[in-house]
Amino acid sequence: MSIRLFDFLTGLSGALDLISPEVVGHHKRVAYAAVRLARVLDLPRAERTDLYVAGLLHDVGGFSIQSRLAALQFEADGVRHAERGFRLLRKNPLLEGVAVIVRHHHTPFARFGLLPPDQDGPPRKLFLANVLCLADRLDVLFVCREGRQGNMSPTEIERVLKSFSGTLFDPAFVPALVELAADERFWADMATTDPTAALTGSADMFDERGMTRAQLMDASQAFSQIIDFRSRFTATHTRGVAEAAVCLAEKARFNAADLDQMRLAGNLHDLGKLAVPSEIINKPGPLSAQERDIMRRHPELGHAILSSVPGLEQVTDWASQHHEQPNGEGYPGGVSGRELSLGSRILAVADVFTALREDRPYRAGMGRADTLRILDDMAADNALDPLVASLVHAHHAELNDRRLAAQTLAAEEFREFYTGLEQ
Repeated sequence: MSIRLFDFLTGLSGALDLISPEVVGHHKRVAYAAVRLARVLDLPRAERTDLYVAGLLHDVGGFSIQSRLAALQFEADGVRHAERGFRLLRKNPLLEGVAVIVRHHHTPFARFGLLPPDQDGPPRKLFLANVLCLADRLDVLFVCREGRQGNMSPTEIERVLKSFSGTLFDPAFVPALVELAADERFWADMATTDPTAALTGSADMFDERGMTRAQLMDASQAFSQIIDFRSRFTATHTRGVAEAAVCLAEKARFNAADLDQMRLAGNLHDLGKLAVPSEIINKPGPLSAQERDIMRRHPELGHAILSSVPGLEQVTDWASQHHEQPNGEGYPGGVSGRELSLGSRILAVADVFTALREDRPYRAGMGRADTLRILDDMAADNALDPLVASLVHAHHAELNDRRLAAQTLAAEEFREFYTGLEQ
């Protein structure tokens, strides 16, 4: 696979919009505004790149609709979701520098000298965080419609932002803000569906740097935590599915490249669940018909996000078809028979197997006998591929050991993530 870092992050940042329609496009607009401010400030290329990535991911810690909407209040504190974002990103070698910027994108400029030692950061990273803060607040005002028929005018946005110079923002940013506010092209780009498209052809902003295998896995695992860490009941699900899928793919004699794609598909298969409210995910009983309809949308939403990333075509198919069935009665597309690839069938079995063995809000995890019985019944109805289900029988001990080890590690990471974090 040859996948560019910027393509991957730009595409997957769209998943963060799924939590609420009110935030659609916010991350890309903030990324674009941050880069444009950085250009006016004549910041070096590496810092422009960091601001772009931080803009795409700055609200990654907003796990709920409430926290995401709170971040869109102009004078929101934002400390909790910013800290969660920092914790999600800090252990990823690709994103550890960006993590500090995300951590302080709601920290007022006037408080930089008052940060406790364990929350302080390099002065230059704090400077970049304040640039991102300005870009973030600029977009909040840009989409503000409180009592208005349309967006605030550039002149109004400039006036409001200037009033926070020296408190929320570094006064040195004011000339850059004035210059940007007078640029009609900037506001036209901000009004498009994807303003970052105006940056992708810029030689001074992007390069052709591809992601290594390890970097790609790390980045996909970070997104799996975004999906799972919203609930203690889902905190380990994705990691278990990914490991079970890779184990089954090994038994089906997939080559090394396809095993990598299977792990990516496992890590990202539930990406669309970011659009499912936490109340539904945590519900201790059966879902209503309306709730089931909401839940059943997640594969197609995941497909929409993943298909925007060049190089992830096979991963997209496998991930978005994990609820399809060989008998054609699955969803979202009713794909059946030979149209359903072996990779999709493997991921579907891995998903069911993991769901049966793990604890859920409404029941404890099932044992070996009950799990195999249910898989056999589904295979008999052609709801799961019989050949793949037979691999579970033949390799159950290894499959479950690997699934359990992966989920145990994920559980430890979940506990570490929330230790000392205000909920």
